[in-house]
Amino acid sequence: MLVIDHLGLHQPMAPPVPAAPFADLENLLALAAYDNVVVKISGACTLSHQPFPYNDLWGPLGRIFDAFGIDRCLWGTDWTRAVALLTYREGVEAFRATDRLSSGDLAALMGGTLQRVYGWSPASAGGPAAKNRSRPR
Repeated sequence: MLVIDHLGLHQPMAPPVPAAPFADLENLLALAAYDNVVVKISGACTLSHQPFPYNDLWGPLGRIFDAFGIDRCLWGTDWTRAVALLTYREGVEAFRATDRLSSGDLAALMGGTLQRVYGWSPASAGGPAAKNRSRPR
């Protein structure tokens, strides 16, 4: 799998948001033709010209979801860069609070695709489940 980070778009480190943040969107959408390409919807909220809940993002994001399918999209905040533009909560809630994603789509976007693409599970991340499972010696 090839994972395209940050929507494959230039994203700001600090305000202002670029005048046309999705000007190169067609380049990303062209990659949807390749089944082994997935896109990380990271830092998306930093591209909005509107305040939370960033309603102007849903047109471009909808095009990405349609092109790749939700099963080839995974969410991320890109928090270390986005901190100057929004809060962590806003970056999460913009996706959780929308009626544009079904509960199944939201589950895939917010973790299901990541688990499949990276072979990751909460148990393997060092949480309580990981500490309780037996390890080969």
